[in-house]
Amino acid sequence: MDVAYTSAIAEVIEKLEDGNPLPPLVPENAWSNELTEELVALPLEDLFQGQSLKDDIFGGAIKSGLLLWNDALNDSHDISQELSNNTGSYWHGIMHRREPDYSNAKYWFGRVGTHPIFPSLRERAISIAKETANPSDALTQIAQTIETQEHWDAYQFIDWCQEAENDASSDVTHFLQQVQAEEIKLLLAYSYRNAI
Repeated sequence: MDVAYTSAIAEVIEKLEDGNPLPPLVPENAWSNELTEELVALPLEDLFQGQSLKDDIFGGAIKSGLLLWNDALNDSHDISQELSNNTGSYWHGIMHRREPDYSNAKYWFGRVGTHPIFPSLRERAISIAKETANPSDALTQIAQTIETQEHWDAYQFIDWCQEAENDASSDVTHFLQQVQAEEIKLLLAYSYRNAI
């Protein structure tokens, strides 16, 4: 995920990595209202600092993704619902998964289809599971399911998030948050590479 983001984007990512490294599966509020206000007010040209945008949809996806990482679901949704490609649908789907509106999330993931980040996300999920010391039986079963399946199953991930919604302290929830953080970072990098 070595991406040379503009300094404006890199600065936002650094704030989020320091302050909100594992966003909750279902946030109650934005992590930073100040950051939300800054991002909403910031024109894409300023976010990309003069870099020539070859695709405004992917440019908007970056802004939507940063807002989503900041747990500003409504502001992220305002952008993602206007993004007419499968990456926009992906951001839209994550937003509804975190809302939580699981059936709506599945609808949007249906519009995503097979996304190019899925293989990397599956590999990261397998690595995270292997790095977990003394996993519970539930987490062991999830890890085995991911390893056994050849492809990433976004619908299954939604189901796991739904099951974990009311159990914030479990190792399964922590695992899902770690995978979600990787998902956001992978999708940001993909969006950025396709925007410029």
